[in-house]
Amino acid sequence: MSKYIPLKEYLVAKSQEGDHITITFKDVEKIIKEALPKTAYIDRPWWANTQRSNHAKAWLSAGWKVDKVNLKKGEVLFMKNIGTATNLLSDWSLKGSYSRLGSFLEKMPDDQEQLALSFEELGKIIQRKLPRTAYIDRPWWANTKASPQGRSWTAAGWNVANIYLKAETVVFRRKGKDPLWSIHRYVKSLMEKNTIINRPDNNTLLKWIGLCRRIGWFFEGTVLYERGGFSLDSIGEIQATEAEEHYAICKRELKKYCK
Repeated sequence: MSKYIPLKEYLVAKSQEGDHITITFKDVEKIIKEALPKTAYIDRPWWANTQRSNHAKAWLSAGWKVDKVNLKKGEVLFMKNIGTATNLLSDWSLKGSYSRLGSFLEKMPDDQEQLALSFEELGKIIQRKLPRTAYIDRPWWANTKASPQGRSWTAAGWNVANIYLKAETVVFRRKGKDPLWSIHRYVKSLMEKNTIINRPDNNTLLKWIGLCRRIGWFFEGTVLYERGGFSLDSIGEIQATEAEEHYAICKRELKKYCK
């Protein structure tokens, strides 16, 4: 049980007394009957209205949010925010669903180093729509065990490599591997006609081209297909069709920027 539950109960009781309430840090300590961590006194982000900390969950779920914090005076101003509480409860209800994402990632083939998924595809995996914060709050995707979603993919051996909020796409990669860096390095060698770097195999190139398409690296995807040594003859018909589709989209989107 969180030690900040008494703070939640206190704020709920104050809901009928107005839309704002100022509390000193010392009063907060009296309410929870424990000392606040040192960071609460010196680190403004500690008071952030985030769903990733137990203390913030306490005031958000009570229907309040931090409006201002004065570190010099040691006081915090709370403001009513019913909408935040509603969003938080919705996010909490998703907690059990993230285990499905962990199971999904654990079943990925051992040779698959990266995976790009749209938010819609993630929703299908966890069998629920992602919370609103996932669409607007980049820290929601942090590789941390402190959040149920972060714990699901880190425990499965994966990390979020990149998050594209506008494209609603997330790129996962196995821990310790960075395909985006490899793609950048290989494309650079192709453009500079550097023969030192070894050519990746066709399966790796196919994955790279598909990844470039998903994250909007249309130039890199086009270069990989046209100059990377990719051979349609050495892969299956289904893979060849997939590669041609990736390339066609990269080429088409690239032309839009060249007009």
